[in-house]
Amino acid sequence: MVAPRAVWKGFLKVGSVSCGVKLVGATSETGK
Repeated sequence: MVAPRAVWKGFLKVGSVSCGVKLVGATSETGK
């Protein structure tokens, strides 16, 4: 069984990366 803490860390990492991509996409769209 995997440690829940490790799963949370991985989940948060993926979430922050996707949020960062969304922010970059939004700023580049408004910057045009």
